[in-house]
This record gives sequence, C-alpha cells and structure tokens, in this order.
Amino acid sequence: MITAPSPILPIGFDEATLQQLTAGLTEQQLLWLSGYLYGRAAAGQPAPATQPGVAAVTTALAGPAHLTILYGSQTGNSKKAANITAEIARQKGLTATVRDMNDYPTKDLKTEQQLLVVVSTQGEGDPPIAAEELHQFLLSARAPKLPELQYAVLALGDKSYLQFCQTGFEFDQRLAELGGKRLLERVDCDVEFEDETRKWAAQVLEVLAKSAPAAVAPVPATSVAVAAPAAVAAALTGGLATPAAVAYTSRNPFQAPLLEKIQLNGRGSTKETYHLEFSLEGSGIQYEAGDALMVQPTNRPALVEEVLQAAHLNANAPVRLESTELDLTSALTEHLELSVVTRDVLERYAALAPQHKRLREILEDKAQLPNYLYGRDVADLLTEFPVELSGQQLAAVLRPLPARAYSIASSLLAHPEEVHLTVGAVRYQAFGRDKHGACSVYQADHLNLGDTARVWVDRNEYFKLPQDSATDIIMVGAGTGVAPFRAFVEERAETGAAGRNWLVFGNPHFTTDFLYQTEWQQHLKKGTLDRLDVAFSRDQEEKVYIQHRLLEQGRRLYDQLENGAYFYVCGDKTRMAADVQRALLTIIGQESGLGEEYAAEYLKKLKKSRRFLEDVY
Repeated sequence: MITAPSPILPIGFDEATLQQLTAGLTEQQLLWLSGYLYGRAAAGQPAPATQPGVAAVTTALAGPAHLTILYGSQTGNSKKAANITAEIARQKGLTATVRDMNDYPTKDLKTEQQLLVVVSTQGEGDPPIAAEELHQFLLSARAPKLPELQYAVLALGDKSYLQFCQTGFEFDQRLAELGGKRLLERVDCDVEFEDETRKWAAQVLEVLAKSAPAAVAPVPATSVAVAAPAAVAAALTGGLATPAAVAYTSRNPFQAPLLEKIQLNGRGSTKETYHLEFSLEGSGIQYEAGDALMVQPTNRPALVEEVLQAAHLNANAPVRLESTELDLTSALTEHLELSVVTRDVLERYAALAPQHKRLREILEDKAQLPNYLYGRDVADLLTEFPVELSGQQLAAVLRPLPARAYSIASSLLAHPEEVHLTVGAVRYQAFGRDKHGACSVYQADHLNLGDTARVWVDRNEYFKLPQDSATDIIMVGAGTGVAPFRAFVEERAETGAAGRNWLVFGNPHFTTDFLYQTEWQQHLKKGTLDRLDVAFSRDQEEKVYIQHRLLEQGRRLYDQLENGAYFYVCGDKTRMAADVQRALLTIIGQESGLGEEYAAEYLKKLKKSRRFLEDVY
C-alpha cells in the first residue's frame, strides 16, 4: 500500500515534527497553546520567531536572571504544584520555564540564578524516581558552588510518614550549603497540597515581581504548563463562551452512586476483596488507565463512640472547623482522622498532656516511634494517656480525614460513564480491640447499592500505557495490585493495540483468590492477553511468589525488555515490589552475562526512560 507523504504545513513544519514538538501536552495545554497563537493572529500580531526545538512562547522574567520552576514527581502531584505556580506567575506577568527533574541535565544547575524547586518524598524519605539523579548529584562532591542562586523550595509529602518531606528538606539544605540564598523559607505540604501551593507561590513570586520587569522569551515544548484561560477557550469557538467543565476535587467531590459490589474471594479465603462499580453519569469526569480514584470515607459510628467515651466528651458539643460550626459527632464522623495516629497528632496531643512524660519519651525515640504508632488509633491514645480536654481541643489535635487513593480497575472506553475499583477490606486486632481500614471497610460495610460515595480522579501521569500501542507491556502485581492491569488490558483491547500484554499475578490460593479469573481467561482466548503467569503462594509446601515466576521466565522477560517493553509493578512497596526489583536485577545480570553493575545501570536507565513504572503503597 502506498501512503501519501506528510503534508508540509503552512508554518514550515511537517505533521510528524509538529506532533513531536507537542508530544506529552495535555488537552488543556494544547487548548491554551492553540488559543494563544490564534489570539495573536486575530490581533494582527505575528508570533515571535521560534528556535529549533521550541514549540511555544510564554512570558518570562527579563534581565540577566531567568526563573526556572523545577519539579520532581512520582505520581504527578509535584508537577501539578509546579503548574499552579506557573499559572500564578503568568497572572503576575512573571512566567518562566517549567522543567522536569527527570530530564534536567545536572550541568544546568550552575547556570541557574532564580530557581523554584517543587519535589515530593516517597515513603520514608526517598526521592521520587524522577529526582534520583539530580538528588544524588546535588548531595555529592561534584555539586558546584552556587553563590549567585536565589531559590525557594516547596516540599510535598504525607505526615503519616516519619520522614515527612525529607527530600524537600535535603534539597533546601543542600542548596543553602552550596551558597544559594533563600527567597522564602521552605514550605512542607501534607496530602492536601493545592491551597498551600497557591499561598507559597503567591509569596515567592511577589518577591520576584518586585525585583524584575516582564519580557517575552521562548520556552521549550516540554515546559509549557499553564492553564487555559476562559477567553482563550472562547476564541477557539468564534467568541462564543462554552460552559466550563465542573472540576471535582476534595472540596467539590462528585457524589457517585454505587452500581455493583461483588466479593471476589471464594468461601474460606483469608482475604476479603471487593469489586465496586460506580456511576459517573452526568459528571463529565474523564480518566485514563493508570489514574487513581480518590474516595472520601466517613468513620465508623462504633469508632466515633469509642473516641467520645475515651475522651469523656459530649457527642453534641459544638466545635468549629475552619469557618464551619458543627457538633462533635459530625466532626469526628466526617472530617477528622480517627483510625490511625501519626507523629504530628502525637506531638500536638503531648503538648496538651505535659503530665504524661512517657509521651515525650516516645516522640524523642525516633527508632521506636514507628513501632508505637503502628496499629494504634485515636481511642487507644486517649485511653492510654487520658487528659481533660474540650471538644475543640480534640478537634485541633486531630488531622483532617484524608481521602484514600485507589488504582482505577477499568477503562472508560470499555465502561463509559463508570469507574471500577478493586478494594481489599482491612481488618485486624490490636491492643485488645478490633481495628478497620477507614476507607476500605467504609466501602465494604457501609456502602450499599444506590448509595453515593464522594469521589474525584487523581491523575497519575507516570503510570500510563506506552504512547506507541505496538509496545509490549509486562504487568506484575499481587492481590489488589492487579487493579490497574485490568484497566490496561481493557484499554488495549478496546483500542486494538498490537503490543503484547503479559500479566504476572500472585495471591495465596488458586481456588479462592484468583481475582478476575474468568476475565483473564477470556482475554487469553481472544488474544488480548498474550501470557498469564500466576503464583499462588500457599497452594504447595514451599511458598511460590511472583518474583519466582519472573525468574523462571528470565530469558523471555529480558528479551522483551531489550525489544522496548514497559515493565509495571503494582502492590505492596515494602516486600513485594522490593522482591520483584531484586529478581529483575538478577535476571538482567544473568541474561545479559554482564553482572550486577550492568544490571543496576540497566534498571536505572529503564526508570529514567519511564519504562519501569511502579504504583506501590
């Protein structure tokens, strides 16, 4: 078959070049870019001349100093924060280059004069994969002195971890050691980061706005990261305003009706896993395979009652949360975290209970603190260290009840206006009481068909299918870690992707724990799943896990990696994901014949090129 050559477009690019320049931009960014250029043309203003590799023009700081917003992200939150900062800068006329640490040459650091760093921390103090190389360089003896640098750091993290925002702390401290001068003190953000980001951005950009006028400068295509103004959208529709899509967030969740709830485990299983289907009808919510759904739980009534009794407080006592006044029961049920105790909660409680010296000793013993916190809830804390306090004081001690993120287990193409989850109910005993996972048991026990759950989508920009649908994928997951791979296979089946799909799945027993068994068998029959390897660890005397299956198929796995396959891991971070990574290193070293050092460098390159991708917890 003869295909016509790509046409040469009026702007001097062929179509392939234009697609390359705009690769990776979201729909919103493409809309802004097209609207920006359209607006210039409509006003009779020619777009500024571009250089090779430059796809767009944005406003930048004038003068000798140029502002760079540099982000290091694992799931996309730091990128979101960087984009928020870029948009606020744009509004002030001070937009600069937004750059991903994953693609940032370390040699560029010594040329920076004004730098905003936005970086997350993974687990207990680890940098995100995208930031590893820059982080190592910065902390090494090779890092240059930076006496001309002005900088500020926004750190993202989760206060449930002891090493909260550790990576941001290390960037901030090291830049100062190298001679950099802080524009603003570092700000550490918890799970809800957007409001703090806006405050930080406004403050630091105000400092910059006072010191530099605005000018126009080219920005690389990978740096375009600004929201589409309503006026731009209107320009694209001939001046007719279009209704803005509703943005569903933690402050404005969508009330999603539950359509279906099925327990996936067979009778006698030690696990309790549910398949849930929610309706998105009328919401306009869009998601991609690899994204997560945020679910806002409520606390169990029994736990709320236990907390009230342990604190000796009136259930109807009035409390104020921000600008809202409500009774204590409602606050404890819908707004405050009760099922876990974190370090920051313990610190605030200890400040109200100076008579309990043991509390201060626990907080000061960093090595033992995780052991103390593990398995304890707020009722345990109030019972073990009783103190007289008001309902308002208790509310001030506790952290907001956070939503939980669940890997989406469906493709929107296969299930229009629906979103599916795979949820493992967490139940255990500790300190003489039954304990429950706040959100998993909320869905398992308290959501019935027809009930609504408060949800919104959390984009996971770095756990996505390959852009080239002919690329092979290798998916490795245990238990509920299979969820995103159900979405991946559905998506590839719907789009007719030519790439091979290989799933490696593990759970305790074949007869009771083979999640989505019938669906996988149907995909195998249709050819939309090329290979399925399973490891049911308790079905034989010697335990067999997914890493053992990978080692058995080492030659096949290495060949597929050599041919460009993507490798995905989803599930438990501490044990499963670590074991899988060790197995992968062994396979690379053995099958290449080049040993451990080569394997380590090979895996590093896979991560750098985002062909080794994890969604772990």
